[in-house]
Amino acid sequence: MNDKQTKKIKVLHIITHLPIGGAQDNTLITVEKLDRQKFDVSLMCSPEGDWLERATKIKALNFIFVEELARKIRLLKDFIAFLKICSTIKNAKYDIVHTHSSKPGFLGRLAAKLTGVPIIIHTIHGFPFHDFMNSVTKQFYIGIERFLSRISDKIVTVSKLNLEKAVDLGLEKRSKFINIYSGIDFSKFDIKIDAERKRKELGILNGEKIVGMVGRLSEQKAPLDFVKAIAEVLKVRSDVRFVIVGDGELKQKTLDLSKKLDVDSKLMVLGFREDVPELLQTFDVFVLTSLWEGLGRSLTEAMYTGRSIVATNVEGVPELVKTGKTGVLVEPKDVKAIAKAIIYFLDDEKSAGEMGEAAAECIHADFRADVMVRNLEKLYDNLVLEKLQNNK
Repeated sequence: MNDKQTKKIKVLHIITHLPIGGAQDNTLITVEKLDRQKFDVSLMCSPEGDWLERATKIKALNFIFVEELARKIRLLKDFIAFLKICSTIKNAKYDIVHTHSSKPGFLGRLAAKLTGVPIIIHTIHGFPFHDFMNSVTKQFYIGIERFLSRISDKIVTVSKLNLEKAVDLGLEKRSKFINIYSGIDFSKFDIKIDAERKRKELGILNGEKIVGMVGRLSEQKAPLDFVKAIAEVLKVRSDVRFVIVGDGELKQKTLDLSKKLDVDSKLMVLGFREDVPELLQTFDVFVLTSLWEGLGRSLTEAMYTGRSIVATNVEGVPELVKTGKTGVLVEPKDVKAIAKAIIYFLDDEKSAGEMGEAAAECIHADFRADVMVRNLEKLYDNLVLEKLQNNK
């Protein structure tokens, strides 16, 4: 073989930082599992986050740390980050730049376009705009995304409903988008655990039900709505304990509200945990209270384990959760409806079991990590053939 035939495709993935989260898990799985016989893989991010150590253990992965990359908009630091991204891309001569989430999607795609990267890909893990922001701000973000979509060669969505929404908003023509479900390493969820031992470890009494949520304690995930729903459930059922797995800027407000509503004795806020697969298997009901959500990684994980699902009817979620079949959908912020759905599952164990089994079945085929990565590799191969080899 000659050098041209054996030359690897240089791919740069860009994400802000590496806290525990869905977009981060998706990105780390991708950069870990991409075929190193074909791809030379690099990851650009800030040197922050609970999963930084996990990332540094990935073999044959080139790291580029940009300290100024951050989720929040900070104009000076964003400009410095942009200059560093441009410099790195220009010097390394990547074939593909693949960005994840809003800030890297803006800085990374613009830098890639200005430096002449042949192939620009962006994954929408969740839209930067939503119905709970004012209309002017929302239209501003939609306008930016339309522009960035024009300079992208392909845009990956993590749910079909997200793809349809993007097309309906006129971000780009349908052919510019491809749906690739966000893959999860389910091997850690396939291990059977001693649920009773785990319950005792948490201090849960025999006979008590467990209702839980897993996610960042942020405005998006609406943990305060979960706490309000707890108060409603406890008016009807006293044999229930509630668990929040996650941390974030609303942690103190979550704790304060639980005390104000006098439900703190029934609620455990565990922070970020490495044993989420085990904790999920102790839940009787899993609750997603998000105000907006690409699809919800914790949701797919909970469904895989056969939990009873109560989830808000936002963006990609109804693609998986169908009321009466795989769970119960409720409108965001409708605390009474959330509580009613939780009580329904606690009262009707037969329906809870049947819907839990149906939820698990709908996840098994399409959401495996290897399936996602192979689909991404096919996308890369097709774009390389179209944009690089055919233009030689």
